[in-house]
Amino acid sequence: MPELKIVVSIKQVPDTDDLRIDPVTNNLVREGVPAVVNPPDLHAIEEAVRLKERYGGKTIVLTMGPPQAESALREALAMGIDEAYLITDRAMAGADTWATSYTIAKAIQKLGGADLIIFGRRAVDGETEQVGPQTGKWLGLPVIGYVSEIKSVEKDKIVVVRTTEFDEEVIEAPLPAVITILETANKPRQPDIMSLIRAKTAKVTWWNKDDIKAEPDKIGLAGSPTKVIKVQPPPKTRKAEIIDGKKDVEKAAKWFLDKVFEALKEEQSTLKEYVKPKPKVKVNSEVWVYIDHIGDKPNRASYEIMSEARRIADLMDTSLSAAIVGGEGSKALIDEAFEYGADKVYFAEVKGFDRYDNEVYTRALSKLIKKYKPEAVFFPGTRNARELASITAIEVNTGLIADCTNFDVDDKGVLLSTRPDFGGKEMSTIICPKHRPIMVTVRAGVFMPLPRMPGRKGEVVREEIDDLFTRLKVLDYKLIEKRNVLTEADIVVGVGRGIKSPENIKMAEELASLLGGVVGVSKPLADMGWYPKDRQVGQTGTTIRPKVYIALGISGAVQHLVGIMSSKKIGAINLDPSAPIFENCDFGVVGDIFEIVPKMIEFLKNKQVS
Repeated sequence: MPELKIVVSIKQVPDTDDLRIDPVTNNLVREGVPAVVNPPDLHAIEEAVRLKERYGGKTIVLTMGPPQAESALREALAMGIDEAYLITDRAMAGADTWATSYTIAKAIQKLGGADLIIFGRRAVDGETEQVGPQTGKWLGLPVIGYVSEIKSVEKDKIVVVRTTEFDEEVIEAPLPAVITILETANKPRQPDIMSLIRAKTAKVTWWNKDDIKAEPDKIGLAGSPTKVIKVQPPPKTRKAEIIDGKKDVEKAAKWFLDKVFEALKEEQSTLKEYVKPKPKVKVNSEVWVYIDHIGDKPNRASYEIMSEARRIADLMDTSLSAAIVGGEGSKALIDEAFEYGADKVYFAEVKGFDRYDNEVYTRALSKLIKKYKPEAVFFPGTRNARELASITAIEVNTGLIADCTNFDVDDKGVLLSTRPDFGGKEMSTIICPKHRPIMVTVRAGVFMPLPRMPGRKGEVVREEIDDLFTRLKVLDYKLIEKRNVLTEADIVVGVGRGIKSPENIKMAEELASLLGGVVGVSKPLADMGWYPKDRQVGQTGTTIRPKVYIALGISGAVQHLVGIMSSKKIGAINLDPSAPIFENCDFGVVGDIFEIVPKMIEFLKNKQVS
């Protein structure tokens, strides 16, 4: 086999663990915060080095950033990468993912291309999962996102395992290709001392915008379709009722349980009713929601965001439409979309493709968008939908705002999309002022579906897609049977560092079992291996919306709070009265979890609660 040429694209980001909020100004403190290699990119570096060790060849790392980003490249060199390139130019500052991916693509072209281009799954500063797929689109290469295993590489093809939340595919694609690597694919190596010393003096080539022949109107802030217009700390939305439980443990335990059971009586799984807002402006185009699905099974997140898209459409005094791409087996989704609030359904028929294929689905959705010109398109924050949105944004030449949790419309009709950044430590409001449609991905678990209206109908617009060519060949497929119990539970008992040891989690499990709930853990516990990673709650874990979230020994790091903010009620028990969780809960007890929780368990076993 000819020698492999592998390019890895990485990013340097602030270390989110060191970011903090100034208690006086309530602003994010960035000064003195160290910059690190974006953690998911370490897995991309590792995969490239492993492929070189397995097949031979040359590995190249590149990054776009300021001069200090050179340190990230040297870390990659220490891990075993052969060559490094820094793409740096003042004109590139402020780039969104559209402009960033264009710049990375131009740099790869300057390198003479590659057999394989590898990206990490996401960037932790903004939780985007866009640059890899978008770079592939700029280069005209096949893209396979969310790769959990590279099975084989031959002279003209690659075979990988692609894993989403719901299914797993073995895919063959021709080379050259672009892939994004999941964090579960490998464990990044720690460089030895000699490798670190060699990397410190290794050559790093610097290129500017002229070196890579980048068009000035496609780079940096000036070339970015999206703009950040406001940055602020996360809002406080709860008024906490806190009692001291250190003196009377029995009283505190009973009070806490009473609050839990009161909360259980209140919550619904859908909005009780929808109150139509008064329009702020009149727009001429529709608001769309893309319905993510496998065959005739929709992803619930599609209907969650339909309720918010309905509100935005009403604020814009326009109609709400659903966009569905699929084959014969997907047509049942049409009636369901009407019942969950769509006024119109656009159905792009791709015969034989009831499951997502990014090339076929991008072509189909882009045709709908170019022909019918919506004002905005909302995508659920699933892996397939994120990838589809990323590539489609390049195809239709518009911006994409990722991982949004809040929306509004200003008096001029501009859609204001807000998302958490830097592990949830700040909230950025972003607009797409000049490009249409505005495209957004929406975090799952934040919104609730509208009440279903059986029998509701609307207009159906059908488009048959003739071009069904794809470079992706599915060799094997299986559904992932495992359910995400965190998203389905009415009660989640969250455990943090205050639990002290993994053995003590059994106490939380017993409490959760007696309440009919499940256990979730904070990021540090998942990272230490104290509990399965799929039980991590937070921005980089699972976003949940239970009826009641019970935080045991959890301090309330912003990264964790982002994942629980949609809970109907939050209760907390912590020894530290100044723990941030007490400013972000509905009821809480200042006390020792090892005294209060056993008493709660005793009450529940003896049925001494209302």
